[in-house]
Amino acid sequence: MEIDMRILAIVLFAGIIFVCVLLILLISTVHICDVSRGKKRRRMPDTREIVFDVDEDEAEDNAEDDETEGIETEDVEAEGIEIEEIEVEEIEVEEIETEYVEADDMDAEDTDRGNGDLLLESESDIEQKEEGELPVIEVRNVTMKFKVSTSSTSGLKDYMIQRIKKQLTTRDLLALDNVSFEVYKGEVVGIIGTNGSGKSTLLKIVSGALEPTSGQVKVDKKKIQLLTLGAGFDTELSARENVYLNGAIIGYSREFIDKHYSEIVDFAELEGFMDEKVKNFSSGMVSRLGFSIATAGDAAEILILDEVLSVGDEFFRKKSLARIKEMIHGGSTVLMVSHGMGTILSNCTKVVWIEKGRLQMVGEAKEVCGAYRKQFD
Repeated sequence: MEIDMRILAIVLFAGIIFVCVLLILLISTVHICDVSRGKKRRRMPDTREIVFDVDEDEAEDNAEDDETEGIETEDVEAEGIEIEEIEVEEIEVEEIETEYVEADDMDAEDTDRGNGDLLLESESDIEQKEEGELPVIEVRNVTMKFKVSTSSTSGLKDYMIQRIKKQLTTRDLLALDNVSFEVYKGEVVGIIGTNGSGKSTLLKIVSGALEPTSGQVKVDKKKIQLLTLGAGFDTELSARENVYLNGAIIGYSREFIDKHYSEIVDFAELEGFMDEKVKNFSSGMVSRLGFSIATAGDAAEILILDEVLSVGDEFFRKKSLARIKEMIHGGSTVLMVSHGMGTILSNCTKVVWIEKGRLQMVGEAKEVCGAYRKQFD
């Protein structure tokens, strides 16, 4: 008897859940139908007006054809004059459109100039523009907005209820606001700014990992290599397994990792720990492993470095800096983010300063870093 009651209770509970799911699907279906009907109703009047207008135009044309049947055209010269007048009007319209385009271009240039407090051109930029060389990376009026939820949900059930009742609310977070700059072949460009200014977001947009809300980035994404630490690590897996997992995410083949596995372990100084789970590693050990995997391959034509130099202790930091310098001075075009002003000044030919998503300054490393430090004085 007790078993039968338990089975009955389970069946009733399952039935209640099934009915709830059906009700949710029914409500969502009715809502979708209402929305589609509303759209159709909005479109109907315009369609009818177009049909009626076409019919009236056809009727007028037919009437004019009936009235003008058998009548020979005598005013050929007058028609020629009218055609010439129409051509003159078209030329005037084209001139007006050209003036609008030139005004828009001037407004865009003014917007670019007024985007930050000060925009400077480095000597290398001026030389390359005079030679007519095209930039390798062109960031033009890039804006990035994220939707951030302002309503709290305790689970899937609460989320579904709030969604049906249309109680979910969000706010816009402006990560980047109309940022523009150019990077030419062989340049080493540093991006500086306080935490939360959108530096890493900008690197992800340039590398193709994110699509901007507005604006555009012109770059050959096949030539880009993004080096960032800790992407794709699973703490429940061993260090050996994470080497293959993280390498696959970066884009290495299994054959490449097999060939360079011993080099990765030796450079990270983790021999004897590769069979341990990553969750038992210190943050320094994880950073060293991530840096070793990220820099195992040959440098790409365009190298993007996201805070890869703040790794491990002082001795490993020197070793990692030497590795990065080899990659930088191997002929690659480099775009890097770092909070170390010494690293920026000693390696970068140009610096981009972004503060709270807005472009503040672009120019020579000494001038931009000096202006950046003055805000803390």
